[in-house]
Amino acid sequence: RLTDPDSVIREKMTFFWHDHFACRSRNPLLAQQQINTLRTHALGKFSDLLMAVSKDPAMLQFLNNQQNKKDSPNENFAREVMELFTLGRGNYSEDDIKNAARAFTGWAFNPLNGQFLVRPRQHDAGLKTFRGKSGNFTGDDIISMILEDRQTATFITGKIVRFFAGEVDSQTIQSLSAAFYKSGYDIQKLLNEMYSCDWF
Repeated sequence: RLTDPDSVIREKMTFFWHDHFACRSRNPLLAQQQINTLRTHALGKFSDLLMAVSKDPAMLQFLNNQQNKKDSPNENFAREVMELFTLGRGNYSEDDIKNAARAFTGWAFNPLNGQFLVRPRQHDAGLKTFRGKSGNFTGDDIISMILEDRQTATFITGKIVRFFAGEVDSQTIQSLSAAFYKSGYDIQKLLNEMYSCDWF
């Protein structure tokens, strides 16, 4: 597919997202399911991609969210969502991680068919404070709040630009990321704008 002119950009971006959303699965069904998820959303909205990957069985298993329960929160998934997938290191607090982990409690999947599910009795429905806001947040709420932060657009834009073009000045990244954020995280629009820049 990478040699097919009609699919090369989607496949290249699938490859990019596969590295961005670092994951390992020894289950071939879950591994293929994740690749297909990345391929489906590779050129769409990053918000849709992030939500789909966050509910992906291979990712939930790899980052131990199957063990993330109300009485014993596991922070692995919540930490990596912010550090590696969206905001980047240093743009969140340890309290944010703890409260996000509580919001993601109960997120799991059916091991028989690889379908995402929420286990209500394992979910912490209590009050949580995340990045200065308080509420009975769910995992979906946490992801939405992360996407509201322009730092997410900057972090993602920087990684995509470096992947295709190497190091670029910060002003260029800021300009592209502002347009990316304004477009509602439209990946195809970001690529088109980058490809049409004179420096590219």
